[in-house]
Amino acid sequence: MIPVDMPLMLLGYMIYIFSEVFLWLFIAGLIALLIPRSRRYMVARRWRFGLLLVLLAAGSVPYIESTNSLWQDWRAHNPRLEHEEVLGDLVLPAGTRVHLQNLEPFNDLSGDPVPYGMQSLDHADFDRTPGHIMGMPVRRLKLAQGHGFATVETLSAHDLAGWKCAPGEIEFDFPFGAHFKFSEWKMSRCTLAPGTDLGGIVWPGPVRVSTNTTGWLARSEESPVKLLGIELRSLIMILDRPYGEGRSWEGYSNQPFDFGPVHYPADIQVSRYQGQMQFSLPPDAQAEDRRTGMPIEGGQTVVQSMAGEVLGVRTNRSMGVYFPDEIIVR
Repeated sequence: MIPVDMPLMLLGYMIYIFSEVFLWLFIAGLIALLIPRSRRYMVARRWRFGLLLVLLAAGSVPYIESTNSLWQDWRAHNPRLEHEEVLGDLVLPAGTRVHLQNLEPFNDLSGDPVPYGMQSLDHADFDRTPGHIMGMPVRRLKLAQGHGFATVETLSAHDLAGWKCAPGEIEFDFPFGAHFKFSEWKMSRCTLAPGTDLGGIVWPGPVRVSTNTTGWLARSEESPVKLLGIELRSLIMILDRPYGEGRSWEGYSNQPFDFGPVHYPADIQVSRYQGQMQFSLPPDAQAEDRRTGMPIEGGQTVVQSMAGEVLGVRTNRSMGVYFPDEIIVR
C-alpha cells in the first residue's frame, strides 16, 4: 500500500481552498474598479488596494495552475480526433470525441502491461460523423474492456441474433482481449419496438430482450400487458429462441381480477409455469374463493389450471416467492 502523508495532503487542500477564495476576491476587486464610487474610493488609497490586488493575484496562482492542470489532463484523456483512426475492426472518423483510460504505459499488479493510448479507448462519441460497427450506423460506443461487454447506440433498426432490434442501445459480450474484434462480439441485450408479437402476445410498449442461461428473457416495464383478461405490469417472459414460444412468464397485476372461481386483489404476482397459473399473495393481501366465500390468506400461492380449476394452495416460501424484494423468475 502506498503511504499517505495526511498532514501534507491537508495542507495542500487548504492551500487550494484559500487560493480559490483569493481568486474570487481578486475578481471582486476588479469588478469594484468598474463602479465609479468604488473606483474613486480605491484610487484615493491606490497603494493599499494595489498591494492587496497584487497579493490576491499571487495567492490565486495555485488554484489557477491546478485548474489548468485538470483541464489539460481532461483534454488529453478526451481528445477530438484530427484524422481517422483504425483499431482492429473499429474505424473512428475524424472529429470523433474519444475517452482514453490511460495515457502512459504501466503494468498491473500481476506485472502484465496495461493498454494505453488509443488501445485504452473506452468511450467514443460520433457526434460529427456516424461511426459504423458491424454494418450499423452508430452515435455512441462504450467499452468495458476489462469486463468483456460493450454498448452501442444505433441510429436505425437492425437484425441481430435473430431479433429485430429497434434504434437505441444494444449491448454485446466479447471474450477478453477481443474489444476491437467484431467477429467475436455476441449481442446480449437490445430493445424491440412497441407492438412486437412475442410469445403469443402483442406487447404494446418497448420490450427489452437479453440472454439468459437457458435462452432469452423478454421484459416490459413501461406499458401494461393484458394476458388472460389480467392487466399486468413488469412482465417477464422466458423463451428458448428469438420469437419462439414463451416457456414461462411472470408479472404483477395492476387491478383486481377474477380467474376461475377466485377473486384476486391488485399488486399480486401472477405467473405461468409448466402449463399452470400461479397467483402469489403478499403477506398483507387476501383473495376470495367464491365457491365457499372463504378468504385465502396472504403469504400463499394459489395454483390453478389454465381453465381456472383450483389445483392447490401452497405457501409462497415453498414456491420460491418472496415479497417485496424482486420478481423471481423460475
